[in-house]
Amino acid sequence: MHRITAVLLLAFTAALPLTGSAQTTIAPPTSGLIVGYQYWPEQFVQFVGTELPYSMIELDVNRDGKTPVYNVVLTQRGPEPGADKRIQYSNSEAIVAAAAAQGNEAHKTEIAFEEADATNTGSISTLRLSLADGRPLQWRFVQGSDISEQGSGLTALPLIPIPVLAYREQGAVAGEGTALQIGNTISIAEVWKEISKPPYFVGYRGAYTQSAHRITFAPGRESWTVASGPSSLAIGSTWELDGAHGAHRTLRIERADGNHFLISATDRMQPTVHSLIDANRTDDSWAISSIRYSPVKEGDKHSMTLKFGTPVGPGVPGSTLELVAGKKASIAKGTLTLSGTPMDRTALLDMSIPSWLSGRVLTEETTASTKGFTIEAHLRHKP
Repeated sequence: MHRITAVLLLAFTAALPLTGSAQTTIAPPTSGLIVGYQYWPEQFVQFVGTELPYSMIELDVNRDGKTPVYNVVLTQRGPEPGADKRIQYSNSEAIVAAAAAQGNEAHKTEIAFEEADATNTGSISTLRLSLADGRPLQWRFVQGSDISEQGSGLTALPLIPIPVLAYREQGAVAGEGTALQIGNTISIAEVWKEISKPPYFVGYRGAYTQSAHRITFAPGRESWTVASGPSSLAIGSTWELDGAHGAHRTLRIERADGNHFLISATDRMQPTVHSLIDANRTDDSWAISSIRYSPVKEGDKHSMTLKFGTPVGPGVPGSTLELVAGKKASIAKGTLTLSGTPMDRTALLDMSIPSWLSGRVLTEETTASTKGFTIEAHLRHKP
């Protein structure tokens, strides 16, 4: 699979005896949050008008492997604000399986994508596929500006009910002629009034992105079984975790300096993921300072880091939380309130920056046993 997706689960467990072994294995560092991460080298987006029952179309592209991987997402308008539904179409079985495992609608299909030879103003890319109901989809994306860091930054997604942070490293807006056709109905991209300055510049409601990151704090349930783990903490020691739907995660100690450790995380269903946990080990427990998410290829150039103001672990009542793009761009902040014991812990995540995330609170409940741990996350909105 060429999409880059990571889901790291953070629970604050102490040592757990390994099932079927006389030895005691050390519990893995995990955190009280279900965090999803995606990275795409290229992404195309158009905001769709009311002619169609969709509010947005997104095409994610990765050409790093032998075969290009495409992921098309149609956001279907819900019956009320915040009830939109994401429907995925991909030529990758792994992407479809991962989406289905998370309870999302996803379909494997052939996708024809003709990308423009050059990335300059006026270049045209086209997409074609058939939807699950047999209707043909055609999309023409016209680039409306040159690619630059002026097109970088965070995309506001206030209508999505869960906290989602989409960050662009470089980008360009859509140009005149960008249009989506499904069946016989056409939706032409409208003028993006908020950014246009006619007659000098007119942009249309869509964007092309180079290096697109997406962090999601999602409700749901994740269960992991500790299949094997180390009895001592040495460089190269690993934990093997089994999850639902054939998921398997490996944690490996990359560096060890006294009680300070850097631990990588990789996933069978998302083999191009690289995540790095910065943690300290004290009194048989872990305290996590940060988690760095990045693509395996050129990960030093493209990363998102979740930083905790106070290392999160047993006995810590709470911490600030900050999401940093690259080495210094702070794009989101919030607070984490903790209660309970290492074996039965509750975390409350309350985002405050950006302002359109304010009011969405996630309750993350972690339950650990001798066999592994389960995290259940519930979303509520503050009045």
